[in-house]
Amino acid sequence: MPKHKAILILRLSAVVLLAVAAGILPAIGYYWQAALVCVALLRCTVGLWRWINRSTKDLKRLIEAVRFNELNISFRPAIGKGLPKELAHAMEESLVHFRYRLMQAEVDRMFYDTLLQRIDSGIMVLNKYGATEWINKTAVEMFGKPQPRKLDDLKNVSPDLPGMLGQLAPREVKLLTINKDGTAVKYAVTATYFSAGGRDLKLVSLKNIQPVLEEHESDAWRKLIRVLTHEIMNSITPIISLAETLANEPAGAKQGDVMNRAMQTIYRRSRGLVDFVKNYQQLTRIPEPVLAEIPAKEMLSDISRLLRADGIRFTFHVEPPDMQIIADRALTEQVLINLIKNAWEACCELSNPEITVDVHKNEYQRPVAIIADNGYGIVPDVLDKVFVPFFTTKTGGSGIGLSICRQIMNLHHGNISIESEVDRGTTVTLRFWQD
Repeated sequence: MPKHKAILILRLSAVVLLAVAAGILPAIGYYWQAALVCVALLRCTVGLWRWINRSTKDLKRLIEAVRFNELNISFRPAIGKGLPKELAHAMEESLVHFRYRLMQAEVDRMFYDTLLQRIDSGIMVLNKYGATEWINKTAVEMFGKPQPRKLDDLKNVSPDLPGMLGQLAPREVKLLTINKDGTAVKYAVTATYFSAGGRDLKLVSLKNIQPVLEEHESDAWRKLIRVLTHEIMNSITPIISLAETLANEPAGAKQGDVMNRAMQTIYRRSRGLVDFVKNYQQLTRIPEPVLAEIPAKEMLSDISRLLRADGIRFTFHVEPPDMQIIADRALTEQVLINLIKNAWEACCELSNPEITVDVHKNEYQRPVAIIADNGYGIVPDVLDKVFVPFFTTKTGGSGIGLSICRQIMNLHHGNISIESEVDRGTTVTLRFWQD
């Protein structure tokens, strides 16, 4: 580059000096000398223009090579014709580096494209107009051919699918059922919003959860059958035993007393079995929630007055004080009352029982209710079974309270979770979905 600058300075200096000479010589009477200087000035000017024009053309070649990805050109023939050697080498090195970066970007693109094409989740990217920007192979197989170009093309898969995907909010999870070859397959659908190239895009993920659901369903049936078998056998076995005793009892005066006691036992066990069946029916007959705006503070005040009659006291805090929860009031009150009663049973024998209910909004502006107590807590082996129907550690407990609470929260598209430490207390968190 220093040599290139020196040549440019010499050429410009020659043009300037010749121009000055061409102006002075005629003034002092050297006309033919002035004519020769003018010819030399013209030649220097044309040479300077060609030299600069050659460099400009080479720079234009570099720009077009980058623009059209023609990165195998060489600038060596232009050396000495206006393009300095150092600049030619620098331009070629830039193209080599740029070519390497493009190849690396292409390798990365192929890697991620292969990765996204091979995962077992369907992925599609939609723009704000509902047109498909990108879709992987799994999603195409899921929806069937031809490949959907826009959301409305998915009406053939399910009439409600375009509306579901179009209105899907971030972090929201929807359940989609697609019939494939006469078999209903369930998918969990989620969405993420992002911007790329100045455009707002939505990434939709569809995960096949049918195998997981079938596994959990089989596990639930095994647990249910185990519970039903246990309860029925506990009731039927003494009845059979008593019936056998009565059948072998010889006729006599005492047979009436034995019969009477046996019938009382049979009645108690039969009644217990009927109560068990009623509890099971209660689990399967929870009504669909009727959603309405509920003033959280007012609802907790009503619950506090109701439970105070039973000697149960708790403190509550609502922030903001005018918070409204969109839910079924009767079902929500049933959940809260059940949880507060459980908390009271866990700490009522302490000298300073304490139950708090805190209602606030999380970072997504959705209502969260936290019921905490300072009771004895729940041991880890029991904690993972508290939502199993009919499982209980209480004497005379039905074991369906928390199961009903979970079902009610699921019907509200919310969830319930429990954390507990032995001798430290238990915390139950209710999260409500709020559109």
